[in-house]
Amino acid sequence: MYLKRDIDIKNFLLQVTKCAEDVFFETTEGDVLNLSSTLSQYVFCSISIQPEYWVTGTIRCANASDYKILSDYLLEV
Repeated sequence: MYLKRDIDIKNFLLQVTKCAEDVFFETTEGDVLNLSSTLSQYVFCSISIQPEYWVTGTIRCANASDYKILSDYLLEV
C-alpha cells in the first residue's frame, strides 16, 4: 500500500506503535525500513521531504490486521 501525500508523520508513527507486528517502508530501490526502529523512523522522516521516494515507497505490514490500524494514512492500490 502507498502512503497518502499529506499525512501527519508524527501521528502515523504513533499508530505504527499500536500495530501487533512490524511495519516496513520499502523503496523502489529495495531499501527496507522497519518503522518500529527509532533509527529507521529518523530515516523515514528524512525521506518524507523527498517526494520521489515518498510517493513510490510502499508500506508493508507483517500482520495483515495492522493495515486497519493504519488505514487513515494508506491508499489502496
